[in-house]
Amino acid sequence: MRLVVEVPDGAARVSAVVMRGVFAACAAIRHEPMGAIGAVLVVRGGEGVAPFQLNLVNGRHYGDAGDGVSVERINGDGTSLRRVGVVEGSDGEVFRVDELRIEFGRVRSVSGLEFRDMGTPASFVLFEVLFEAEMGAVCPFRGHGEKISLAEVGSIVRLRDWGRFDAAVAQLRRGILESGDLDEGKGSALTFLAVVAAAILDFGGNREMHRFQLDAARELDALNDPRQVADRAAALADQLLEGYLPNRKSDSGKVIDRAIRFIESRFTQELDDDDVASEIGLSTSHFRALFRERVGVPFHKYILNMRLEKARQEILTTELAIREISEGMGFVSSAHFSRAFSQRFGVSPKVMRENSNSDANTG
Repeated sequence: MRLVVEVPDGAARVSAVVMRGVFAACAAIRHEPMGAIGAVLVVRGGEGVAPFQLNLVNGRHYGDAGDGVSVERINGDGTSLRRVGVVEGSDGEVFRVDELRIEFGRVRSVSGLEFRDMGTPASFVLFEVLFEAEMGAVCPFRGHGEKISLAEVGSIVRLRDWGRFDAAVAQLRRGILESGDLDEGKGSALTFLAVVAAAILDFGGNREMHRFQLDAARELDALNDPRQVADRAAALADQLLEGYLPNRKSDSGKVIDRAIRFIESRFTQELDDDDVASEIGLSTSHFRALFRERVGVPFHKYILNMRLEKARQEILTTELAIREISEGMGFVSSAHFSRAFSQRFGVSPKVMRENSNSDANTG
């Protein structure tokens, strides 16, 4: 019911803890309700440093590892979950192997980690526990941005998160080159561009987006080398966003991209612009001005938009109750969440889920 792992060679300056294993073998709804707290993680601080505690919730930090679904999500509380493989049980049943990552925002003194099973049916199997220690300057784009799913790209564009967008383009380019399959590379590029165009149309882009996709398809079809496809796809992605936000690549961009990374890891918690400005080393007034210039909306509206985008993903991809999603995203009440959600997406959370279930049943 309890596992303790010490940091190798004594206390260290740690930026993240990564655990890999089966999260969890018996977490299906027939065994354990969504929203149950199946385990508690206690990250023990070094001398004079308070411990960090996190409740692991079914449907957010773990799920049914036998459902065959590929998982990749950022939870907004400093954690993320993604599939890294599969393993076969003793009776031949196949389980998904996930990676649960906990980031601290800043490095901290850590002596070890304690994993406490809370006695629910979930059944966790841990294979690895890794501590990431900062060894000097770190690229601000390190971490989640390295593995971006196509499903996230629309939200990235709508949130004007240009750091992750550039990372997504680089990931697309890398994937085309590694594949080496010309037709597959062209298909991947066109799919990516279509998702970006659709997100721009959501925010008032004109009908030229449709012509752009047609011209892009003709241009890519004429290429005969995967490297040419990769290079041109990256250029077309930049061209597609040209004029959408003129300051996308300003000199202040890297600083604000770093701020957005921090916001993304903490958006469900109480967070104000003073906190973020302090994290990136700017005065609050300077941060506010740079943030609005680069992102196009004020800080507090951006936080609201991010919570709503993540809530939308959970409504469409999990079975968590809408009330639980509302609370998990940091909204003070379900009524406030429903009003804000309806204003942004044109339908209530309940109707969006009903429509999604109806589409799935029809399919």
